[in-house]
Amino acid sequence: MPESHSRRTYLIDRRFQLKYVLLLMGWGAVMAVLFGLWAWQAHQQAAELLARDADQQALLHQADRTLLVALAAIGLLSMLALGLLGFIITHRVAGPVWVMGLELAELARGKYPVRRGLRRGDELQSLHTRFHQAIDALAARDRGTLEALEQ
Repeated sequence: MPESHSRRTYLIDRRFQLKYVLLLMGWGAVMAVLFGLWAWQAHQQAAELLARDADQQALLHQADRTLLVALAAIGLLSMLALGLLGFIITHRVAGPVWVMGLELAELARGKYPVRRGLRRGDELQSLHTRFHQAIDALAARDRGTLEALEQ
């Protein structure tokens, strides 16, 4: 008997997820640049006050390079962290929307859908519960209509 392999889909709704991941990464980049400019300006002002001879200026130029590398690394890590956060959050929203969309498609075909549970940690749990309550109410109404027609 062959083993069954489940394939994980990380981008459930590619357009939705990428939109918000890239948006968060963009904001991370903007914030990193603003903070970096502010830190660079403060560093330059301090350097102007301190640099009096060639040895001090050489030390400050080394500090300039170190600061630029540190600011670039912080900016990149911020962007990546916000992108990962955006991916996790949108994945937890897109999954339930996808499941309920499949169930709505079944309803549109005139069938009651097989219930699918959401993953632990998914968002929209209360909406999913209400959605199934609405399906149950529709099924009960249809049963009542059928009983009334049979009588």
